[in-house]
Amino acid sequence: MSRNSSQVMCQLHKKCIAWVSLESMGIPSSGCLRSSSWLRSIVVPSHPSIFQPSVYIDQPSCHLTCIKTLSHGSFGYIDVARYETEKGAKEVYVKRPIRPGKSLLLEACVQQWIHLHMKDIGFPMGAPEVLRIFRLRDESVCFAMEPIDGATTLNAYFDASSSSCFSSSMVDCLLQISAMAWYLDHTLGMNHRDLTPSNFLVVEHEPMRKILTIENEIIEISSRRSLTLIDFGFSCIGSTETHVSDLSLSTVYSMSDPCPKEGRDLYLFLGLVYIDYYDRLPPTMRTLFEGWLTGSNLCRFMRQDKEHSKKWLYFMAGNEQIKRFDSRPERIVKDVQSLI
Repeated sequence: MSRNSSQVMCQLHKKCIAWVSLESMGIPSSGCLRSSSWLRSIVVPSHPSIFQPSVYIDQPSCHLTCIKTLSHGSFGYIDVARYETEKGAKEVYVKRPIRPGKSLLLEACVQQWIHLHMKDIGFPMGAPEVLRIFRLRDESVCFAMEPIDGATTLNAYFDASSSSCFSSSMVDCLLQISAMAWYLDHTLGMNHRDLTPSNFLVVEHEPMRKILTIENEIIEISSRRSLTLIDFGFSCIGSTETHVSDLSLSTVYSMSDPCPKEGRDLYLFLGLVYIDYYDRLPPTMRTLFEGWLTGSNLCRFMRQDKEHSKKWLYFMAGNEQIKRFDSRPERIVKDVQSLI
């Protein structure tokens, strides 16, 4: 069956694992993320205030007002905004593109899709919930999402961890991240393609027993931390059998980049952690990292030239000749479980 035929059947039966509804986000439409025709058909509403640029949505039933810009990077702004609906008022985060006219519609769809699936397998805060997708007067398509209260980025969390807590923090986070990557890769056919410590949020809490269900495996852990994956602007969705991409959100990676690549996301994450935190890893964990990253010679290069080796990691992650990395999520899960 051709890809187009598969997409049609998916839409008719609504059984595709990539099916997503936009109803709760202000758009009366639902469909399969693998269907390019459905994605092109989506009409994003535009109701900004004519007189107040800071009012992104100005409707009787929905009001969204920017309070301040929290941060910005190469690809987008993050605003804090007040979101008012019939259910009440609260502060939310808004992601806006840097360039006028650019659309973040696909990123919002993927993020909401991941949010719902992460909840299903035991990660209620696995990705921020998307609340609204809207268009501004400059034709930019933005989205509002739930904030993660009390969160910090994982790299800042590791940086602030004491020597006595660093090892247990690393084990806890590695186990959860590997379980996430296992599900995204094997079940959803999705690669994040920018799985860095700065693209995870972490919240500390009292010890909590978590049961994660990945394929036919049940993973039980006792954890003091909850992780949230953010920033899906580089992600792709494809076939786990053919590795042909149906949806690619980034122009950094070519359209012919195989997707998903088994172990790609963890290869990038583990390499960046090894480079930045080698001196703080206990000997046993250093040995595991070097096995996951396929050898001591490569790891020696990483330690000696941190910045160039980070660029090299991204180059390898995007190498179209490579469809599989040794840093397979199920392998990492089993290795990390042996440390507990």
